[in-house]
Amino acid sequence: MNFIFILVIILVLTIYLLYYLIYRRRRETFLKAGKKWDGVVKELSKRK
Repeated sequence: MNFIFILVIILVLTIYLLYYLIYRRRRETFLKAGKKWDGVVKELSKRK
């Protein structure tokens, strides 16, 4: 019984960690894209 309980806890923690890492990677990607678009908008504003 204890073995099953420990196995379930490890499984849940692993899934939670994977979701967290994926979330962080997506967030970094979105922030990088946002900075790029800010540069594009700034450049187009200068040209106007």
